Amino acid sequence: MSNKFSKSFEVRWDDVDFNGHLRSTRYLEYAGTARLGLLMEAGWDVRALRREGFAPVLLSEQVEYLREVFFAERVEVSCQVVGSSADGARWRIRHSVSREDGDEAAVVRSLGAWIDVHARRITPPPPGLRAALEAARSEDWELIGNAS
Repeated sequence: MSNKFSKSFEVRWDDVDFNGHLRSTRYLEYAGTARLGLLMEAGWDVRALRREGFAPVLLSEQVEYLREVFFAERVEVSCQVVGSSADGARWRIRHSVSREDGDEAAVVRSLGAWIDVHARRITPPPPGLRAALEAARSEDWELIGNAS
């Protein structure tokens, strides 16, 4: 698997705001879909996560808007793991939203963790799941603390 996963989206009518720009919430939704795609490509679909008793939880998200995106344009959302805790329980993923012309339109930064759905606690993921995220590390990956 490549260290960068990308998914493309066509901006639909219901994706835009009153000004015709891609709605702010869609950036987050596109990022979430790309993250799931990264996991699915590595064999970790929703069924596999449920079978192992794990789920991702978001702790924070930030969007930096750089350029406008309009109705009927296509965007490419790439994601890479830019940080994780020593035990793999917490992770940071950077999503780059690029327009058709290649210009970066936005950057979404997500901080999340793996939760054991039975214990309802943040916990290190099983080895295969951890390996899937490690395979998506960026060149500027860094170790993050457990309190991040």
